[in-house]
Amino acid sequence: MKSIKRLSLQLTPLLDLLLIVIFAQYLEMEQTTQAVTEKRTDDLAVLEYRLDEAEQNLAFSKEVLAESQRLRFQAEEELKAAQKMRAADQLKAAADQDEMSGRLKDVSDQRDKILSALKTAYQNSSIEISKIIEALSRGGTTPQPIAPEKVEELAKDVEQSQPRDLATFLLAYEEIRKRCDIWEIHINSQEVIDVHVGEKTFSIRAVSEDDFQEKLFNLYKSLPQTKGLVIILVSYGEVRAAMRQQVLSSLPAVTDRMRSDADGRTRFEYAVVGFLPEIESTNAE
Repeated sequence: MKSIKRLSLQLTPLLDLLLIVIFAQYLEMEQTTQAVTEKRTDDLAVLEYRLDEAEQNLAFSKEVLAESQRLRFQAEEELKAAQKMRAADQLKAAADQDEMSGRLKDVSDQRDKILSALKTAYQNSSIEISKIIEALSRGGTTPQPIAPEKVEELAKDVEQSQPRDLATFLLAYEEIRKRCDIWEIHINSQEVIDVHVGEKTFSIRAVSEDDFQEKLFNLYKSLPQTKGLVIILVSYGEVRAAMRQQVLSSLPAVTDRMRSDADGRTRFEYAVVGFLPEIESTNAE
């Protein structure tokens, strides 16, 4: 008979190997789980920090928005108040200007009466007065000289005028001086433009219309606050026609520019007085 061979297996080493593999996998899973947990913790901390920062930014933005709305409301209220005040000032200025225009017309009419009386007294006046009136009559921009045949008519007008006309004229003129500024611009025989403002005199040399406009505007900007109305009286001595026209042609533009710069607070008007002879110095007796 043949003998039967038996195969025997040792399971203990295999079991030990299996346990080692399982333990290694367990350690690997623990490390992976811990790494994932730490990463999620870090991500959560970052998200919480960002959320807190976003909430702070949101709160700050709300405060800024609230302050902006408050300032905007305040600015709108101040703007409305300023617009109402400006409208009231413009209405008052317009009323004052209308009143001043009426007074200026009255004064102009009375001035004409006084000049008519001076014309009538021409023949009986002194030599000096005769020279002045004769020079005025020759002025290029003033009205034409009165014809001799009209002297009697003027004398009759003077006789019909009451003495109170002169007093009324002087009082009205003084009242207007309180409410407006009068600038006297005179081109002397040296072609220097003298600007008399109150008690001060400023001299200007201009080579063109634009140059005169710019220098007069700069002078206006350097002066203290003007009144609600500025009257510019322009006269000239024995100067070239081109020089005279240079100043007269510039008046509309420069007065409009000053009026715009004043933003309605001041009205600028001008009048051409015409030729005025230079004052000659005389020796005393």
